[in-house]
Amino acid sequence: MIRRLGQHMVINRGLLRRMTSYAELNSKDTVLEVGCGTGNLTSELLKYSRKVIGIEKDPNLVRFLKRRFSNELEAGKFEIIEGDALKVDFPEFTKFVSNIPYKISSEITFKLFEYDFDLAIVMYQREFAERLCSENNKLGIISKAYCRAEILEIVMPAVFRPRPRVESAIVKIVPLPQVKIRDKEFFRKFVTFAFSMKRKKMKKIVLEFKNRYGIEVNFDEKFANLRPEELGVDGFVRITNL
Repeated sequence: MIRRLGQHMVINRGLLRRMTSYAELNSKDTVLEVGCGTGNLTSELLKYSRKVIGIEKDPNLVRFLKRRFSNELEAGKFEIIEGDALKVDFPEFTKFVSNIPYKISSEITFKLFEYDFDLAIVMYQREFAERLCSENNKLGIISKAYCRAEILEIVMPAVFRPRPRVESAIVKIVPLPQVKIRDKEFFRKFVTFAFSMKRKKMKKIVLEFKNRYGIEVNFDEKFANLRPEELGVDGFVRITNL
């Protein structure tokens, strides 16, 4: 029996074709796919790209994929890396197209930002996708320093096997920062700290940040009585760029 390690496989061919179409693949693209599963999406990606490189953690699925795509392996159109996508180094790629295990959504997304690529099409849990694309939460604000993300399609549980208990969403990620940040590491640190005490107002948060890290943050007094979710991405950009 093939284990899935918490992943839900897309069985709807129409949806797989749309994911492939969203990626705007051409014969020069090398596609990276994390969590290939049984290879349904892989099969579509192989039709339109130069090469597909898959990363799969489950050894049973790796063996299955090698059998299913034996011809593509021999021709050099397909490569499979057995391992944990959070631990292995990514090879060079131009596009990232994946139905990822939802439990690693945040970690794999920010790891993706460490690499050069043209476009990503990713299936997320809907709740995560909405946070990623919004501007009033930690994830959405931080992501704007790395990319532009938009939801392309909401996906119902019926297209998966086994069916998840939640709705999903296909997200397009373009690795062009939506905002200009002088120091991304500091921006991420400050936003994370602020949302760890999101019920407090910014004047209190800035004071506690100084006490914790010894860093004094200057900010416009008009932000003093706002809470983090009220500040928005532009407010955090103005504060951290100072």
